Amino acid sequence: MKVRHYVIVGNRKYRYVLKPERNVTVLICEDANIRASFANDEIPKVLINLPKLIVEAINSGAPQTEVLRFRVTKKEKQQILKNTIEAGFDNVSAFLRYVATQQSPPKKE
Repeated sequence: MKVRHYVIVGNRKYRYVLKPERNVTVLICEDANIRASFANDEIPKVLINLPKLIVEAINSGAPQTEVLRFRVTKKEKQQILKNTIEAGFDNVSAFLRYVATQQSPPKKE
């Protein structure tokens, strides 16, 4: 079952479709070149942040269509949130993307 919706960002309507599957839901927003799968339990958070995702997708050169997920401890999450704010980022995704793409991995001896 497809569910069609839209969100207004700036003065423009961005239509999006949610395609629920077994364990994931696919979010498609062709107007912003977004097509990504999310765990079903993450969809409420994704929808809250959808305007930010749209702005990021529009402002970036390439659409962000891939999803990375990993688990952290409560303490690690708090530290990541603290580091995100201290570094001046608006969201954890942007901060982690920056950190992960800017640093070289440590050399093994």
